[in-house]
Amino acid sequence: MLRRHYATFLMLATVALLIVASTGCMGAMSQLMYVIKGHQIDPAYPGLVGKRVAVVCVSDASAYGPDTLTYTVAQAVSIRLSQSVDEIEVVSPGKIENWIDQNGWNESEFVELGKGIDADIVLAIEVASYSIHEGSTMYKGRADITATVYDIEKNGQVPFVYGPKHFAFPENGRPAIQTSEREFEALYLAQLTINLTNQFAPHDKLESFANDAIMAD
Repeated sequence: MLRRHYATFLMLATVALLIVASTGCMGAMSQLMYVIKGHQIDPAYPGLVGKRVAVVCVSDASAYGPDTLTYTVAQAVSIRLSQSVDEIEVVSPGKIENWIDQNGWNESEFVELGKGIDADIVLAIEVASYSIHEGSTMYKGRADITATVYDIEKNGQVPFVYGPKHFAFPENGRPAIQTSEREFEALYLAQLTINLTNQFAPHDKLESFANDAIMAD
């Protein structure tokens, strides 16, 4: 897989050099940077800029007690959004957990949660039908995901919903002998996180190309 990505980079670099050779000095640098770095893709929903955002994740299993899956997804999305969205303030997962513990929160009451922690926006991620096994000898991650934006400043209006979307990775599965269950799950959740945050943060086309290559591996 790494060899494939390296080969892709070499191909792009070669194309860039050909462009420089054919266009001469004028505009060569801008053409080179465009080919190597790609160009920015705008998010489907750009409304998190400058907002105080709480990321909450729930799943089929979280209603029955502590759920590592939902905590991992919420934390990973929070970190990625804080790194990718201008002027965003992401409420810490610890502060959200403290409020939930103190208030006996019902998992469907996202607006109440947002008001309780002074958030402008609650990004509610719902994960259903989660699994990472394809039979006894293959790994393949599957989940039905929905991400809903609740605008607390507008009394809980919902300006954007992503999904429900069935997110599977990789397309053809991966033999269990090639990786451990923990390593595969970490890779799957990383791809799931990227898919989610790309709906709300600008991202580079080349990064999306590389992610698509991973998904097809």
